Amino acid sequence: MRLAVALGPTSTLRRVGARFLRAATDLPRRRADAEEVTYRLVLPFSGHTVESFFARIAVDGLTRNAAQIAAIAKQWLGHRFDLLGSGWVHVTYGMQCRGLEGRCYASGPPVIPDRNGQWLERRILGPNVPESRRVWSLIQPQHVPIDWQLDFKSGYRWSEQTWYRDVRKGHLPGVDIKVPWELARMQHLPQLALAHAVSARDVQHGQDLDVYAAEFRNEILDFIATNPPRWGVNWASTMDVAIRIANWLVAHDILRSHGAQFDSEFRAVFIRSVYEHGCHIAANLEWTRELHGNHYLANIVGLLFVAAYLPRCPETDAWLAFAVQELVSEVNHQFTPDGASFEASTSYHRLSAEMVVYATALTLALPPDKQQALAAYDHALKRGTPVLRPAPLPFYSPPGGAGAVPFPAWYFERLERMAEFTMHVTKPGGRVPQIGDNDSGRFLKLQPVFIKTTTADARRRYTNLTAYVGLPDDEIYWDEDDLDHRHLVAALNGLFDRADFRAGSSDKEGTADAIRCLAGGRSFHSGVVAREPPAAERTRIGSASALSDIGDAFARAPENQGQAISIPAPGRDLREALKTYGYPDFGVFLFRSPRLYLAVRCGSIGQNGIGGHAHNDQLSLELSLDGVDLIADPGTYLYTPLPERRNAYRSSRAHFGPQLEGHEPGRLDLGLFQLGTEGQAECLYFGEEGFAGVWRGKKRAGHCTVQLGAKSIEARYVAHGCRLVRPGAPTWNEILPSLPFSPGYGKLLNPQERRSDHP
Repeated sequence: MRLAVALGPTSTLRRVGARFLRAATDLPRRRADAEEVTYRLVLPFSGHTVESFFARIAVDGLTRNAAQIAAIAKQWLGHRFDLLGSGWVHVTYGMQCRGLEGRCYASGPPVIPDRNGQWLERRILGPNVPESRRVWSLIQPQHVPIDWQLDFKSGYRWSEQTWYRDVRKGHLPGVDIKVPWELARMQHLPQLALAHAVSARDVQHGQDLDVYAAEFRNEILDFIATNPPRWGVNWASTMDVAIRIANWLVAHDILRSHGAQFDSEFRAVFIRSVYEHGCHIAANLEWTRELHGNHYLANIVGLLFVAAYLPRCPETDAWLAFAVQELVSEVNHQFTPDGASFEASTSYHRLSAEMVVYATALTLALPPDKQQALAAYDHALKRGTPVLRPAPLPFYSPPGGAGAVPFPAWYFERLERMAEFTMHVTKPGGRVPQIGDNDSGRFLKLQPVFIKTTTADARRRYTNLTAYVGLPDDEIYWDEDDLDHRHLVAALNGLFDRADFRAGSSDKEGTADAIRCLAGGRSFHSGVVAREPPAAERTRIGSASALSDIGDAFARAPENQGQAISIPAPGRDLREALKTYGYPDFGVFLFRSPRLYLAVRCGSIGQNGIGGHAHNDQLSLELSLDGVDLIADPGTYLYTPLPERRNAYRSSRAHFGPQLEGHEPGRLDLGLFQLGTEGQAECLYFGEEGFAGVWRGKKRAGHCTVQLGAKSIEARYVAHGCRLVRPGAPTWNEILPSLPFSPGYGKLLNPQERRSDHP
């Protein structure tokens, strides 16, 4: 009811109507899927060969650290996965799980798989059993099955016999549906393929060549046999279906390009499942009038990969044209002209921009016959909304490049701005601030960043691993760094070859090479470097008089309605060589100098006012001095498994900004992925002298100023219609946000470990 009131009658009626319509159409679909084989036994095209786009990619840059790739691949070969804070654990049927914050479920009995797949009869619904058993019989006998339905953190297990639209989430404490979804994205497969490429080049750092291709083959067949289309948890999220199939195709492509051979029976099952994934995506697009965000973007990018790789037929031609049409449309919709994501989240900016750059490069790599499909498709084959416009798709002359492309000039400029945004928000240490949600989401992990440590050190560093026993204490532990986004800058540089992008992407040039080669060696003239400095650096807002006006209001404010904080910074002048970068549409304002990194959050809550991935962080600060983080957003930690934790990390007390006595600036009672329009703010002044902003709620408001001195930073907050809660002269413990730092989804840094990083 609270959500209905917040949405208003029009949106509420639209949502209710959509639910009734879905319930009415689901009934016959569910019945049909229960009575018929859901595998597609007949394909609309002939042949079992998919296209190859990675054959020309030299993997030397991606596999520069061959020893690391081989070591991590060894974990995956043993079916050990470290996902969403789980620690490296062996995932299998009947495993004992540690539980999540005291919530632990029985994962069920172990299984003893037989060669002909008879064990599946107790798990797969009757009509799919014969084909499921046949696919299982193709797996090598030594393969140990992976339990794809298991939340291997809590131990809760979904059923293979649950129709995909009936799968429940957030229904039990401690149960996280993202865990099986993340596992079934199978984003480790491209890394196994790169390990194969390393072995093909240098046997010193790899195993027998066949082991990686065999593992890829067995895992694909395992998944297909135990996850018939439209049944089980791993068909419930179209986004994850799309990411999974893109990773399958890229891994398969890299393996074949480096000598892997696959038998005809596997090829037939594989190409059929690629088509099944495409059918599922096309029939379950995550698009609504109120919101089409990163989920829908993943849908169309996954559909693009499917259509690009599969043989041509009228259906795949329509998929390809629709995906390219919507890619252009969604880049315009989901990224502001200055390149920032409309999600109001730095981590979702990385995810969405990553999808865009790979989809763009793949589109540029389409062979002539696939390009012809963009001019001669049947738009009537795409039913429902959004609609596919009649052929042909429009083509344009690219900036400084030869030929015609389906991307207008503004599209290329938007791509450059995406990389600039990531460079500007990245802290001196190479990591981004966690503005908004961070679910550690990625599209393709061609060059992930891992930190080499030991199991004992990982247990000390992370509170979520306190009871971890998956590896011996003295064994090497590879910890993925979810906050290093420089690979995105490198990927975008693959299309533009800008010196500042090269400098801003550190040692990730292998990713740039991959994009460059994937795009057929095509590069484009920058449409923005001639207008230096960058657009964000030229952003100036309002008059500096706003600083003095708010200062006067602060002086007149009653007790507990005006508070100030001064953070000393002895040493060289903080303002020396100062640069400012303003992103008003995203809602972040940055001050950078050789000594200083200061970010002020102020603006939209994202997603056209829905705020699904925004936090109550308006007018809050992130601060680094001399490369040391002094104030940092604590992150996200979890979504649905523990709603109280979700709201704690979304709340104002998790951020270094004004806190209202007894109130939250944005509503936390509308569900876990809606914030309410009260949580928005506006910048009144942004320039060399500092920042001034205002937050306006229905009955309350607050002003903020931040001023840079030579050796200090002064922040002032003034509340109207409410009282503020914030120590006036904070100690070190009070400067840090009150919640443990979460550097990625499911991870919690030990508070003592974090403080030991700083003087």
